[in-house]
Amino acid sequence: MESTTKWPAELAGMSWSGLSPTERHAGIVLLRDALGIASAGTRATGIEPALNALRALGSGEVAVPWTDLRLPAAQAGLATSALVHAWDFDDTHDDAVVHAMAVALPAALAAALRTNRSGADLLDGVVVGVQALSRLSLAIGPQHGMVRTASLGAPAAAAAAARTLGLGAEGIGNAMALALSSAGSPHSRQVVENSAVNKRLQPGFAVQAGLTAAFLAQAGVEGPSGWADGGYGLLAKASDPAGVLFAPGWEGANLSLKPYPACRYTHAAIAAAAEAGLGIAHTRISSVDVHVPDGAAYALVSRPFERRGRPVIDAQFSIPWLVAAQLVTGTVDLTTIAGPTLLDTDVETFAARVTVHQDRHGTAAMAPATVVLRTDDGRTHEATAPMAGSPEHPLTEERIAAKTAACARVGGHDPDGTVAAIAALAERLADLSPAGLGPALAALGA
Repeated sequence: MESTTKWPAELAGMSWSGLSPTERHAGIVLLRDALGIASAGTRATGIEPALNALRALGSGEVAVPWTDLRLPAAQAGLATSALVHAWDFDDTHDDAVVHAMAVALPAALAAALRTNRSGADLLDGVVVGVQALSRLSLAIGPQHGMVRTASLGAPAAAAAAARTLGLGAEGIGNAMALALSSAGSPHSRQVVENSAVNKRLQPGFAVQAGLTAAFLAQAGVEGPSGWADGGYGLLAKASDPAGVLFAPGWEGANLSLKPYPACRYTHAAIAAAAEAGLGIAHTRISSVDVHVPDGAAYALVSRPFERRGRPVIDAQFSIPWLVAAQLVTGTVDLTTIAGPTLLDTDVETFAARVTVHQDRHGTAAMAPATVVLRTDDGRTHEATAPMAGSPEHPLTEERIAAKTAACARVGGHDPDGTVAAIAALAERLADLSPAGLGPALAALGA
């Protein structure tokens, strides 16, 4: 088996300027998406008390976008990650099943602002963080009980921060090694089973650990050399880790943007329901059958809907509720989750008519879904929809802008102004000097 010990050198050689034009365009879209979603983060359930707790721990040098917070770097990384992941509306790697920008961007951003680095340095860290998280997740594959964003986020955040700090191959390797003790938890999926709102914070805790590891590595602290493929390393049981880690290309170009603020496993079902139910009053629908892949990941979102924890998590991780919301209200967007629809008894009652069948055997983890409606006249209406927002079925420019505008509106910001400001910042970020980076980011939400 080829050794993975040279992977940190591979990561150290990655940069924003080294991406292809297509990859850089994908990166700009990812930046716009992550910053736009973060604009609504402070209004998400559970985020305000988390930010208040971080504020109470003490102030620091790093400004947190869309807030008036200035925190120490590690806490600022946690806070920024929480804003990006607050509505579960952030990007997803459909094969690796991770939210890459909720880890890479906050880690690189906090490292850059803490040490007076440039926009190019920040983007180099984002490139490496996305690559590290995605490739680690692809290499180890699904693990029982593991939400891979949370469980692999610490070494990925460490790599992102270390690259932004300019540490080189040895520094990146030590940073990832030092984060090993914060990685690999087989228990992170428990938050989904219990509909716990602290799911929003899991990537942030990984970012916090990764940033700390990177700063320790910068100070010369070393970690175990076998952090990747040693006997107890992250990739110890992977079948061909080097083949995955060293494959060509940047994984940022393979990320999907979410069209709906819900678990990615629910998206095709929502889209299929919208198509099948077009022009049909929900009062005429007697039953709904949804057909999705088998597997443990889909099992959590396929259960009959019930209140298990916080309503917002209950809804976002339930195909029955989300399909019901689409058919009853005609839409599923951020206002569906953030507004009165969340507690609408008509939606909850209708959800009981939705039955999910995990009967698509042998299909990919993120696959099309089929919805079959039966109406009161005995007719059936069927539609199959793909995973919208993927590189194969990308969101249009208009839909990306509309998503950002909706997030800004929920966050209490000017929608048109926010869309324009974020787009302009993403385009010029690579050219910002160390002196210009902080003010440009602080202007968001000012």
